[in-house]
Amino acid sequence: MSLLQIAGLQVAYATTGGPAPQAIRQADLVLHREETLAIVGESGSGKTTVANAIMGLLPRTAVVRGTIHLGQTELTGLGPRAWRHIRGARIGYIPQDPMTSLNEVQSIGRHFRQTIQAHGLDRDQPWRALAAERLHEVGLLDSDRILRQYPHQLSGGMRQRALIALAVLARPQVIVADEPTSALDVVVQRQVLDLLEELTGRLGASLVLITHDLGLVADRSDRVVVMRHGRVVDSGPTEEVVQYAGHSYTRQLLQAVPKLSAAQYRQIPPLAEEVVLETTGLVKDFRLRRASRAQRRLRAVDGVDLTLHRGECLALVGESGSGKSTVAKLILGLEKPTAGTIRLGGQPGGSGPQPDHWPGQPLRPGRAARRRQNCRRLQVVFQDPYASLDPQFTVARTLAEPLTIHGRGDTAARRHRVKELLTLVDLPESFAGRYPAELSGGQRQRVAIARALALDPEVLICDEAVSALDVLVQAQILDTLSGLRRRLGLSMLFITHDLAVVAEIADTVAVINRGRIVETGLVTEVFAHPQDTYTKDLLAAVPGQSLF
Repeated sequence: MSLLQIAGLQVAYATTGGPAPQAIRQADLVLHREETLAIVGESGSGKTTVANAIMGLLPRTAVVRGTIHLGQTELTGLGPRAWRHIRGARIGYIPQDPMTSLNEVQSIGRHFRQTIQAHGLDRDQPWRALAAERLHEVGLLDSDRILRQYPHQLSGGMRQRALIALAVLARPQVIVADEPTSALDVVVQRQVLDLLEELTGRLGASLVLITHDLGLVADRSDRVVVMRHGRVVDSGPTEEVVQYAGHSYTRQLLQAVPKLSAAQYRQIPPLAEEVVLETTGLVKDFRLRRASRAQRRLRAVDGVDLTLHRGECLALVGESGSGKSTVAKLILGLEKPTAGTIRLGGQPGGSGPQPDHWPGQPLRPGRAARRRQNCRRLQVVFQDPYASLDPQFTVARTLAEPLTIHGRGDTAARRHRVKELLTLVDLPESFAGRYPAELSGGQRQRVAIARALALDPEVLICDEAVSALDVLVQAQILDTLSGLRRRLGLSMLFITHDLAVVAEIADTVAVINRGRIVETGLVTEVFAHPQDTYTKDLLAAVPGQSLF
């Protein structure tokens, strides 16, 4: 029996210049009771617009045609008062980013109290008791402490669990989860998805899972709807769609999914002798101001040894909080090491000269030139292409900026170099005059890569550089990075929580857990014969690999 039915849905946004292109051209779907329905597609396919239409969260400029029935209730055209009795009560919502979805100046307790009072759920029991009950359901047992805390004081997984608890407060019939695990590592992702599965089963609720992760879809959904350019192009039972995709776009999505099995077929050439980056006994302690004397020191990185050879791609893998991004900050000089050494360049085997106080140490008179030289040799590509580019800079200005700072060439030479960089990352020269807002996520990340290459670095650090991208764009960026390695002889430190991506791009892997390297070696060997329990857990947590 159908619980939610969408028929002939079309959504367009009115503008001052007349009607805009349709965000949803034609969408039909049915959600049955106690079912998980996945809506999948790349960025801009319309899947989030469908979720917002179900939740009544479309902006006022949206022009909606078609019908959305929740049981016998027609949702399109409802006013704000009617939606207050449906949103949260009959349809729960889990948004994508738990940090931006929670009010950072309000405690978690206040979020719960406002939601409970809005739905009149405090008539039978005090709001604090009900909030504690829901937090316990999602595995947050220290409810008194959590209700006093603010969002920034919780980990990503804890914030997402709190959002799930808020979504199921009123025991809704339908839960809409919009990319609920895209910002989480594979271990926390598995925990959150297990929790959602257990809760929907216990409540007898149905789940609409919005995602671009086909591995997750294959693992967790009963049926799947594939969207492209605002249309449903494929649908059916998940196993049938994965095994016998009827539409070419679905097959393209499936082919782009990074697979652990890729490590079995990769021919990794012998590593070069020359070492371009080496860390020895790297330690980083953070002081906690409000902790007891015994707990004032947090060791985030604990004796990390890494060796990166010329032309090698070394992946540093671990879950959130494992210390991998702190290692990157230490190498980049954004944090000062507590102990250990970091050497950039040198002779084979690591016997070359060590740059004075590089990085992280206070610069002394006469050392600025050496610091600038090291910055030219070592560059970074960050995770979020939306936040890492200045929105007021054109692409040309973004790419020319490092050349200007380091005094490379005159205006004509810089303009020529900008064209070279755009060609290098497969972007047309016409993009030079565009602003970040005029680019897609994948195009922005290509610009970020081009900027990192402007000074011809020896080492490129990619810190979760593809985790914010959908599967097709992710595959394109991985191809671009692999091509750049071959053409330029780049060495790469690739930091990620996605082991399937590691299988596609890396030569060697170092697994970090609680600040320590627990396993290292060739990707082919580590993935085929993991020795550490933590590595085995990470590999087991990668979703959907048995179906690819």
